[in-house]
Amino acid sequence: MLMTADQVSHLSTPEVKVEDTVGAGDSFTAALTMGMLCQLPLQKIHDLAVRISAFICTRKGATPVFPADLKKEVEESLRPSG
Repeated sequence: MLMTADQVSHLSTPEVKVEDTVGAGDSFTAALTMGMLCQLPLQKIHDLAVRISAFICTRKGATPVFPADLKKEVEESLRPSG
């Protein structure tokens, strides 16, 4: 659950085959921070942070290579609009 002064986002934890949890919290925090800096809607920030950290848990080590579709979505989400 994420909360701001005027927004609440609650997402269920996705079920994944866990290989290694190293880096999951750091990746969640990084996605959360970048989303906030880019002023994304809380729900979008939360969704990206959960999906990224869940992916990290499916690989050995803290810095696996992201699949192309997830990398593209993150890049597009963080790109300034206008």
